[in-house]
Amino acid sequence: MSVDVPSDPARQERVSTPDMQTAPPARREWTRKVLARYGVIVVIAITFAIFSLLRPSAFFTAVTIKGILRDCAPLMIASLGITFVLVMNDYDLSVGGLISLCATVVVVLMSPAYVGVNYIVAIVLTLLIGVALGLLNGVLVSYIRLPAFILTIAMGTVFTGAGLQIVNSQSVYQGIPQAFINIASGSFLGFSNQVFIGLVILVIAYVVLQHTEAGRYMYALGGNPEAARLSGLRVRVLRTAGFVLVGLAAAIAGILINSEAGAANPDTGVGLLLPAYAAAFLGSSMFRVGRFSALGTAVGAFYLQMIGTGLTILSLSGPVVQMIQGGILVGAIGVARASKATDA
Repeated sequence: MSVDVPSDPARQERVSTPDMQTAPPARREWTRKVLARYGVIVVIAITFAIFSLLRPSAFFTAVTIKGILRDCAPLMIASLGITFVLVMNDYDLSVGGLISLCATVVVVLMSPAYVGVNYIVAIVLTLLIGVALGLLNGVLVSYIRLPAFILTIAMGTVFTGAGLQIVNSQSVYQGIPQAFINIASGSFLGFSNQVFIGLVILVIAYVVLQHTEAGRYMYALGGNPEAARLSGLRVRVLRTAGFVLVGLAAAIAGILINSEAGAANPDTGVGLLLPAYAAAFLGSSMFRVGRFSALGTAVGAFYLQMIGTGLTILSLSGPVVQMIQGGILVGAIGVARASKATDA
């Protein structure tokens, strides 16, 4: 004879509760990942909308957008150079001083009051100087094994002082050929030449990091230096190459800045150090969170320039822009670190 066993409500609750409890955490995890990957993009869109609503006749115009793209090119180029060392978990804090020195050198070389060589020769020599100084940093860090953080701070001070000494702390305006000025101030298809120069460098940086063995090795070195060494990677060569690329990028940025200005200011690059790192760290908090990338850095540079332009249109002062840039850097670092910790 069959006996009906009454159902146990408590047992049913124990069986159904896990499914009910796993759904909300799963949704929260999905939301966290979406916000971590695309949150910065959303913030950029919101920021753009706010500036457009506040000053539609001044900000939401083709001229302003083209100006943002033009002005962010030197910053983006410097930030892309930094991205290569950040990928390998290194730092180069000399980039501001190196930009200042290279920007000064290129004008001094072509000015008849100093050296007076052809502007193309001056550009080539400046690029070689940037590479050589980046190589010096790389050798001191990778082969002499000096700490990158302290060393590059010191070298940045040396570079800045050298630029000031060359021109006796004075700006140089005389004897700059128009052909050199046209490199940055000229335009093509309605956009500044700087936009196309920056785009070419962005494509090169992206291809190197994402589609070459050297780029993959750099990411491997940054992820686990000891494993990279044991696997036979040429760690010191890779690290040195990263600093060389910083030097090259700094030289290009310095040339573009003074080409647009048509003068040599020995303090040109000092103010780019913080924004360059802010752009790189901001870029690491989007797409693949916690991972530095060329595309992320480019978007970060555009965002910072957009904020600077928007605040200028709103008649806010330079110190306010600097404070906001610093706050963005802090927030980007926090997002990147939190994401890494969560993924671990």
